[in-house]
Order: sequence, then structure tokens, then C-alpha cells
Amino acid sequence: MSESNADGAEVRIDIPASVNLVTVVRMIVASAASAAGSLDGDRLDDLRWVTSEATTNAIQANMSRFEDDETGPFGRVSMRCRVAPDHVALEVHDEGPGFLAVPEVPDMTHPDRLLIEGGFGVPLMQHLTRGEIDFSATADGTTVQLRVNRE
Repeated sequence: MSESNADGAEVRIDIPASVNLVTVVRMIVASAASAAGSLDGDRLDDLRWVTSEATTNAIQANMSRFEDDETGPFGRVSMRCRVAPDHVALEVHDEGPGFLAVPEVPDMTHPDRLLIEGGFGVPLMQHLTRGEIDFSATADGTTVQLRVNRE
């Protein structure tokens, strides 16, 4: 569903938490940004990456909480994408157990980091959004809000 707001267009997406839908979500968000002329080139690619990472993390969070049931596999993931002339704001909400503390891992550039599987999503999102990211965890799940500026 698409709506207008003061900042431009808004797209809302509510999906069953399934890895099969990550590509679809990424394409919808990137298409909305491209059609509005908000982002292009490398910044549009950055938006694709952060959309994939945020959606994948939300799906994984749900998988740790839900079994298959009538709501679809592992609950639902809700997303809101606001497209403005100079940026795209993305909000992704899962129904998982909340943002779990991550054990200390070596710096991304340290050779020991190669020995650890996973854990690249949040640092990658922080880098690509240039720090324009916020996490909010409650008993009802986690919401990630991020913004990719045109720059």
C-alpha cells in the first residue's frame, strides 16, 4: 500500500517472516526510491544492502520466537519506507524476542574476525547509513529505524 505524506511517498509492507521475500522487499524499497529520484547510483545500492540486512535480521529474530502457525511462517515483519527528495527513511519491525546482547567480537578489520560467522549486518548498516540508525527493543519485538541520505 502506498500513501502520501508531507515528506513524499510512503510505502508500507507487511510480510510473513520468510527469507524467500527478502528480494521482493528490497526491490519494492529500491523501486520506490528510484522512481521518486531520491537516491541513485551507489546510494541506491547502499539502500538495497541495508534493506536486505534489516529484513533478514527481522526474519531471523522472528524465527527464534515463532513456530509455523496461522499467521504464516515465524510471524510477521512490518516495514515502512518514507521516500523524500533527499533521503529514504526505513523502519522495520519484527515480533522477535528483542535485541539480544551480542558477545564482543573483534573489529571488522582484525584477522581474528574471519573466524566468526555472522554479525556483519549491524556494522554494515551503521556504515552504509553513516550512523543514521536507531534500534528500539520491547517485549513485542524490535524496531530498526534508519535513513539513507542522497549525499
